[in-house]
Amino acid sequence: MTNLRWGFLGNGWIATVLAKDFAHAGLTIQSVGARTQEKAEDFGNQFSIPNRHPSYEALVNDDEVDIVYIATPHTRHHQDALLAIKAGKHVLLEKPFTVNAREAKEVIDAAKSMNVFIMEAMWTRFLPVQSAIQEVIKKGLIGRPRYIVAEHSQELTSKPRLWDPELGGGTLLDLGIYPLNFIVRILGVPSKVTAKAHLTTDKVDESLSAILEYPSDAMATFFSSMSATGPANASIMGSKGRIDLDYRLLEQTTFRVYNNEAEIIHSYSEEILGTGRQYQALEVERCIKAGQNESPTMSHKDTIDILKLTDEMRSQVGVTYKNDRI
Repeated sequence: MTNLRWGFLGNGWIATVLAKDFAHAGLTIQSVGARTQEKAEDFGNQFSIPNRHPSYEALVNDDEVDIVYIATPHTRHHQDALLAIKAGKHVLLEKPFTVNAREAKEVIDAAKSMNVFIMEAMWTRFLPVQSAIQEVIKKGLIGRPRYIVAEHSQELTSKPRLWDPELGGGTLLDLGIYPLNFIVRILGVPSKVTAKAHLTTDKVDESLSAILEYPSDAMATFFSSMSATGPANASIMGSKGRIDLDYRLLEQTTFRVYNNEAEIIHSYSEEILGTGRQYQALEVERCIKAGQNESPTMSHKDTIDILKLTDEMRSQVGVTYKNDRI
């Protein structure tokens, strides 16, 4: 298969951002499915998409679609992913992959049984800056990574979805998932996590901080909030030096590498087209063409491990959703 065709399930803000990035990479959006024909037509007209469907069921059953990108609220990710998988489609599923680890395992098991590709759309892992950070660590410029401090906060009081428990609202799954992914990719899965949060009257986490501890003596902390805007940066401290990322750690950004005498020994800056979400889609196509059903950069294990951590953090601070009770 050389010309893979995408179908967009959902037509909200994030789908619009991704569609614009697809144009930078020359990727093909063949179809869009929305809740009404009018919404599908509007999105289709905006991006010159040939096939427009008034339902998600029609989208996944479109014979001209090879890969389904799912851009619905994360409380729907489990059911929408299973819908696409049942139709035999490959899937790129927006982050967070699902609300909890149980749902994630069910979706991944279903994809394996149907022999289709599935990946969480943790687009930050595929940005050139993240590859550059991994290369600095691999070369040993900062020695062994031991401590990470990461933060991602935005003032989002005008976004009702984030404050609604019925829609899986809260800062951890929407904002905190980025620094958490960043930390786990570098240090691995911690042996212990301790979380504290400030909850709204509706019992969603308005702000949350956590300490991650490792048997190797490594440690990490992260913070996220949806009621204030922070620097959204990060530092990785090693035995020989550190890496300081600039605003924002979840995007294509710049960084500097310091030795233990606080001297800059390396710096990174690179411009890209768009937001960079096209890189994750290119990885999906690469894997499918290579006959792989998961990506080594964002593996099934990575997704489940991180959701197990968010499950534990939510348990500690007292945040539960309807998806947890099914």
